[in-house]
Amino acid sequence: MASNEYTLSHQDVVRAVIIHQNIHEGFWTLNINFNVAATHGPQVPDPCLAVTIKGIGIMRASSTDPLAINAALVNPATPERVDSPERSVHIAAAVNGTHEGSMQFCRDAYRSVAVQSALRVPGKPS
Repeated sequence: MASNEYTLSHQDVVRAVIIHQNIHEGFWTLNINFNVAATHGPQVPDPCLAVTIKGIGIMRASSTDPLAINAALVNPATPERVDSPERSVHIAAAVNGTHEGSMQFCRDAYRSVAVQSALRVPGKPS
């Protein structure tokens, strides 16, 4: 059932923006920009102050900031697929004979499997 109101903590807002903006590194905290206007007019006998929110976003923060969110934990970078033939996955399991349910089959398969990783974790551009 849908709710009429969703309340988020400031840290939930930071997490949502990190994921939405596809940020994968750094510490981030909430940033709110306000407009402040003081007024005193004929309709209002006392001075008043109007505060409105101009914008909500995130900004980089120090890793020691207790309110900072680590983007690497919230939105980790996904490994990038490498499609070149020399970096593809090769699995060769040539097992001689039939070894149903024995440990010898496991040892033979283990000795015959060659795996080369086809995943490369993107790093910082050089």
